[in-house]
Amino acid sequence: MRIALLQVAGPPAETPEDRRARVGRMISKARGADLVVLPELWAAGYFAFDSYAERAEPLDGPTVAAGREWAAELGAYVHLGSVVERDGRGRLFNTAVLLAPDGTIAHTYRKVHVFGHASREAELLTPGDRLDVVPTPWGGLGATTCYDLRFPELWRGLVDRGAGIV
Repeated sequence: MRIALLQVAGPPAETPEDRRARVGRMISKARGADLVVLPELWAAGYFAFDSYAERAEPLDGPTVAAGREWAAELGAYVHLGSVVERDGRGRLFNTAVLLAPDGTIAHTYRKVHVFGHASREAELLTPGDRLDVVPTPWGGLGATTCYDLRFPELWRGLVDRGAGIV
């Protein structure tokens, strides 16, 4: 498996639109990768807490739509890192999205353990409540996000569901 891990840090004043365009150019250079992986909340900016509500989008919003195009153009899986997702009830989630090589959404994961220390994450985001594993050519794939790393029961749950890759 060939993996491309992209670092997308950019200027603090960069808009999500400009960041998506820049990341799209970066991804086009990952041709030949089987899996492209982006970081958590790269489009909105992790520390842009005051902008979460305005930058939140549904799973058919502009970031996932761009990612779907990238995956289909590359013919590769694209893990979009995560987006600030707004659901149909107006709640915000830190949602990881895996796109299949045909551009369809293969897997989503809403961060279960939102972070509270020196962060507004717990104030702004709703915790997710489920674990899923999706089959891939390399085995079952699950997702967690950042702070979730500190909770072994979450990882055990993924392994119990067949995850060999997280």
